[in-house]
Amino acid sequence: MSPLYDNALPQPGGYRDVDVRQLAAEGAPGPHLVDVREPVELDGVLGRLEGIRPAPLATVREAAALWPKDTEVVLICRSGARSARAARQLVELGFSRVMNLRGGMLAWNEEALPVVRLKSDVRPTLAQVRDTLRSRLLGLRIARVDALPSAPSRAELGAVLDALRDAPPQGVDDTAAFERTLREVRDLLAVASEGGSRR
Repeated sequence: MSPLYDNALPQPGGYRDVDVRQLAAEGAPGPHLVDVREPVELDGVLGRLEGIRPAPLATVREAAALWPKDTEVVLICRSGARSARAARQLVELGFSRVMNLRGGMLAWNEEALPVVRLKSDVRPTLAQVRDTLRSRLLGLRIARVDALPSAPSRAELGAVLDALRDAPPQGVDDTAAFERTLREVRDLLAVASEGGSRR
């Protein structure tokens, strides 16, 4: 067994949270990496980790029936929420070395750690992320786009997204489209570069 589990942060659900840098430093053979996102997400903008086993959240219990209970497992999703639910499920099934990737693929990408993508796209710049947010908000007929910084930093754009999430503008007709916009722009922000270079 690796020291990864022993150094991870214990959680009330009986699993442990592992930081993206801790996992990135883990050598082979390492733990089972189980991505609980939906299949379409694995080929999305956030990409996926090399060597993952896909097991969408709804299928985790079934997939886990084939694994030894003492297997070290790191569960991964977009932000760490679904994988935390999957981690609790595995603990309930009697698994003893279960970890959740804290922050998920958002945190992994924000640290510019290696990912597998279908194609090597040019990463958007922070200005392009800002412009995408502006155009999507205008498309939803949300006029409050003047708060977007002209030369944004990652932190400023993150703060704008947090503020929009915490206090949605009045008059949002399509709440689902608004939430999808925030989610998609957050994903773009996670992979954005200062100058749009290739990763």
